[in-house]
Amino acid sequence: MAKDVLFIPHNHFDPIWRRCFDRDAVYHGVTVRSYAEVEEHIINAWLDLADDGFTFDEGQTAVWRKYLERNPERKEDLRKAAADGKLNLVLAGETVQDSVMGTAEGLVRNFLVAMPMYMELVERDHPGLKMAWLEDAFGNNPNYPQILRGVGAEVACRLGYRPCPEDIWVGIDGSHILCIDHRVHSAGGTFLYHPPCPDCSGKGCTACDDTGLILHDYLISRLQPGIENAAETDVDWMTVIATTEEAVPARSMIYMVAELNEKYPDSNIHFATYADAYARCREDLMKVDAERDDTPTVDLNPAMPGCMVSRIKTKQRNRAIAYKLVCAEAKLATESWHSGVPEAQPEALSEAWRDVTFTQFHDAITGTLIDSGYTELMDMFDRAEAIADQLLPPETISASEETFTQFKDESTTITLGEMTINFDLKGILGIEIGGIDPFNAAETNHLVRRSMRIGELTLGQDFGDAWGKRIDTEPFVWGSIYLGDYNTDVSLSADAIRWQGAYTGGDYKVSTLEWTVTARASADGKRLEFVSEVDWDTSSRRIRMVVPTDSKDNTATFEIPFGFIDRTFDREKVTNHTMEINSQEFGTLHWVRKALDDKKGVALFNKGLPCHRFESGLFDLSLVRSPEYTFSANIPGQYEFWDLDGLRDTGKHVFEFAIMPYVDGLSTTELTRIGYDYNRPETLELPFTVEGDVVVTAWKPSEDGNGWILRLQETAGSDSTVSITFDGDKQISVTNLLEEPTGWGCKNDSYETTLSKHKILTLRISQL
Repeated sequence: MAKDVLFIPHNHFDPIWRRCFDRDAVYHGVTVRSYAEVEEHIINAWLDLADDGFTFDEGQTAVWRKYLERNPERKEDLRKAAADGKLNLVLAGETVQDSVMGTAEGLVRNFLVAMPMYMELVERDHPGLKMAWLEDAFGNNPNYPQILRGVGAEVACRLGYRPCPEDIWVGIDGSHILCIDHRVHSAGGTFLYHPPCPDCSGKGCTACDDTGLILHDYLISRLQPGIENAAETDVDWMTVIATTEEAVPARSMIYMVAELNEKYPDSNIHFATYADAYARCREDLMKVDAERDDTPTVDLNPAMPGCMVSRIKTKQRNRAIAYKLVCAEAKLATESWHSGVPEAQPEALSEAWRDVTFTQFHDAITGTLIDSGYTELMDMFDRAEAIADQLLPPETISASEETFTQFKDESTTITLGEMTINFDLKGILGIEIGGIDPFNAAETNHLVRRSMRIGELTLGQDFGDAWGKRIDTEPFVWGSIYLGDYNTDVSLSADAIRWQGAYTGGDYKVSTLEWTVTARASADGKRLEFVSEVDWDTSSRRIRMVVPTDSKDNTATFEIPFGFIDRTFDREKVTNHTMEINSQEFGTLHWVRKALDDKKGVALFNKGLPCHRFESGLFDLSLVRSPEYTFSANIPGQYEFWDLDGLRDTGKHVFEFAIMPYVDGLSTTELTRIGYDYNRPETLELPFTVEGDVVVTAWKPSEDGNGWILRLQETAGSDSTVSITFDGDKQISVTNLLEEPTGWGCKNDSYETTLSKHKILTLRISQL
């Protein structure tokens, strides 16, 4: 029997990165055509070869929707290719997400908004829709296995940078998903990007067939050795993949396979998809899974942590607009509930979610894209936000301006809410609550001349690109400039402290650095909420906010989308390797907490600022960085396009974060609720009561218009009982994350169940 060699030719599609998605990028007289155009050339070339066996794996519905807008006549060709096994429409969602930096609900909506496009092309049982596609994401959410299983996936494919070390990926809730990555081998690839046509500088001319491009085919010489190695390996079968990013499929690849079958008559070398590979190894993976316990897989973070700070507005706006959409659809759901007539999720909201989930793409929210692409993202944000704003009440802005009076003494104490603040011109010396100060900020590190203030801004070197720091610099504590030394004014109002300053120290990489930091108590008086306004023009620098605490260890608890996890800073793991950046800075959803004992501790909350560390009792929260190295965003050997100065993120920024000391205990449920309330523009008003250690992440009209969807997240990290009480009998059923019933339902005026740790519960509720 001939040995089977499954050869998978693969194009990694980036909807946005070194090109815009659906517009030209123009810089210095050169036009770079969009990904929509490039991908159209690739898809058309594949379709021309599909009848001869050429295969294709791709599932980002943003790509397919745009392709069909431009080529509506090809829909039946795509459907036929999928039915014939030549197109494997994998479960990527609207785009391959960064699953660390966006919102929890955004990760669900990525798949929910993609389903209509999938259903236009394939049936619900299409094998690709069992295959979660994670290619090129920079780190992976530790609760992502539960999300992927909740949208119908059986197996995860193409985890990168922090790959799953085993065949089974187990989430923090105990969910298992198979991982195929160790069963597919590389056959090389051709990362040849299509440069602008030199005759017309990309505008289009007869020399380039009006494409504006010099198009490259796959390089056979790069592929053939890997396939030959597979044919010569002493196994019954092998899967090999050849990955490229822009190269165009060519008939020469079909000739190559035919020639290799002649050269290796004991092998059957043929084109295949990931679905074919999974069918070969599924049974074996299931056996491994049956013996795997529920201990979570090691955290697959951090990876490329510079992405958590580069072009910070991509993080800030993504979260802010996602929460506006959640509040807008909750308002609609409650209104229709009271009317007694359900309505389908409005198409405008679905369009807005498509824009938001597009911005969660791993080269979008990360900020790793050209300036023209960044402008396109901002336009998407504007479009989505306008839809949400139409459904939300206008923000109320006080007409009276707060009066601040300059404070000239060396230091003093003021009471804000339940906190007693000791401060001076440089910043906050201590915060007491209930007579206890859990910070101990006055202790001075022996390496430096003074202690850091609580909430102080610092300036440090950050020589790198958008993905991460590439050059190791001095230890953080004594390698940073304490910007409190450059405060020029401290002022008081009736309920706030304000510091103003400007850096004048002479750092040759700093052109402009000015700030106004205002701190006031939260409405309940338990947190100190900061608004930091920064005018910034630097190169290779980063601003952080620091919070010293009365602790010497390196472990803190970080909230992630749909859960939380303890993480320990390990300096031994810090690396600046080009493709495996790891500075031990971790993505955080809303909060990070250091419990000092059973009763007291310190928590930080953020709005759209995901990048945190905790080392030797010191929190630091990254605010903004100014990478000036281009790395792969510009590869002159392929084509030269320097539309990248915006990576330095110059201009005026507003950063919001809060510091919460506590001395009477603080549960993870309380932390999670505070984090959501701090980030949402308004409280979700439900027409029923929900009790238990849970937070509501969504209350919305169902997609099909036959009811309402309620999504809850367990927040205690242990078995928790949740109780829901309605105003009368309702039809209640449990669904998956795609709002598909899972086979259980009841009619009652209440609902109660026990959720295990970090579980997500989605309910469909209907009026009787």
